Amino acid sequence: MQAVRISPAADPQAPYSAANPASSSALNVDRIPVPQPKPGEALVRVHAATVTRDELTWPESYRGPQQTLGYDFAGVLESVNGESDLKPGDEVYGMTSTHRGGAWAEYMIVDITDLAAKPPRLAWPEAATVPMSALTAWQALFVQAGVPEPDLDAARRSVQKRVLITGSSGAVGAYLVQFAAVAGLHVVAASGSTARNGEFLQSLGATEAVEYGQLASQDPFDYIIDTVGGETLAQAWSLVAADRGVLVSVDSSSFAFAQKPPAGKEHVKATFFIVDPSGSQLTKIAKAIELGLVKTFVAYTFALPEVRQAYKKANGRLDRRGKVVLKL
Repeated sequence: MQAVRISPAADPQAPYSAANPASSSALNVDRIPVPQPKPGEALVRVHAATVTRDELTWPESYRGPQQTLGYDFAGVLESVNGESDLKPGDEVYGMTSTHRGGAWAEYMIVDITDLAAKPPRLAWPEAATVPMSALTAWQALFVQAGVPEPDLDAARRSVQKRVLITGSSGAVGAYLVQFAAVAGLHVVAASGSTARNGEFLQSLGATEAVEYGQLASQDPFDYIIDTVGGETLAQAWSLVAADRGVLVSVDSSSFAFAQKPPAGKEHVKATFFIVDPSGSQLTKIAKAIELGLVKTFVAYTFALPEVRQAYKKANGRLDRRGKVVLKL
């Protein structure tokens, strides 16, 4: 099968690592054997996989020699080694653990529990953009923040609670806005420019679209979900309700932010987390997509041999909304 792998560094005394990351020129399409699933695993024929910004800088990308990257995907289930409601031939989508990867290939191995049936209304590239970003948003709101999951079969109800979402026009932020709106929250979506993003955010369900400089005049928030970090996250402490508020960040550089809350914010539930794969949550997300409650966005698609161009595009400033996808 064809698979994208990171070629070894030219200097064996300076191997690639998170501290010495490979450039996109180290990505090569090789021919390797099709892997076989062990107990509890499944083999998926990949039809599309996303390219995530900075994957070549992640420590997980160098967990072994000549790794294949890629973590969220859509494809056809080839075989299952264990119990599953899914069967060979089913169209599936999912996110695999960052310790496994392997989606930039014609075939990949995944844990059975990481898979869900692909939303039928989505094409392969659209489906591949969903898992990592949507799972991060779902877990931030409904697991970490404790917002009650919406009843997707019932009419939307307002719960009279306020949520602030930073980085709301980004890949994760766009799902946060949509899920929060479906859950009935008053959604304040913050971004760097309402001229550029305001109409888009309101189309996703935001109650208000604001710029960061306008946040100081806002009433306290019950929930704040941060995807930006830095000064924006620091400001969030002053915006979250001191007696009942929840502050969640998914920004990787902010992993320790909750260890020293400011004076007066000791009762705020503050946490950083990293997304986990979950086929069961993707099943719920697929239902929301099928009901037309959630939109997906594809920025660009590339063929597998164009992986170097795809990675460069994903790491640049995109002029379209959505993610970069490899089509196989």
